[in-house]
Amino acid sequence: MNVLNLWKKLCTVLVISSGLLATSAALAERGPATAEEKERVVKLAAAADKDPMGVMRSADGRWFEKWSDEVPDYMFGPDAGVFWFYNGVAKADLMRVLRFHHMLTVASYQVQKNITDPMRDPTVMEAKTIAGIEGLLRAYESLLAKNPENKVQAIDDLLVVRDKGGLSDFVKKLPPLPKR
Repeated sequence: MNVLNLWKKLCTVLVISSGLLATSAALAERGPATAEEKERVVKLAAAADKDPMGVMRSADGRWFEKWSDEVPDYMFGPDAGVFWFYNGVAKADLMRVLRFHHMLTVASYQVQKNITDPMRDPTVMEAKTIAGIEGLLRAYESLLAKNPENKVQAIDDLLVVRDKGGLSDFVKKLPPLPKR
C-alpha cells in the first residue's frame, strides 16, 4: 500500500468518525419534548384531520417526522393498527398519507396523555391503537370527500365497525405485534 492510498483511507476514516461524533453530539443535545412542541403536534394532528395530504407535504409535516424520530422521551413505534392497513388495505399515495396521519394522531394522543412508552402496558397500547385507527379513519373520510377514487372497501367496512362502537373489539382481534 502506498502513501497516497494510506492517506485516502485515513482521511475517509476521519470524515466518517467526525460525522458520527457530530450526529451523536446533536442527538445528545436534544432534550425532552417541550410544551411548545407537544402543543404543535396536537394542533398539527387537528389540522391534518381536515387536510391530511396538505399537512403531510408541509414544512410542519416534515418537522413532525424529524421531531418524532429525534425526541428522546417518547416512543412512537408502530401498533397493530398500522400493520392492518400495511397488509394491502391501502396502496401507494393513500397508504403514505394514512401512515403519516396515523403516526401524527398517535403522537398527539401520547403527548396529551403523557404516555412515553405505550408498549409497557397492554391496556395503554390498546388505547393508543384505537386512537391511531380513529385518526386514520378521520383522514380517510377527509380524503374520500375530496376524491371518491380514494375509496377502499376494507376501510369503509371499518368505518361501519367504528360507527357501531366496535373499534375496541376490532383491535383485540388484530394479530399481535412482533416482539421488540
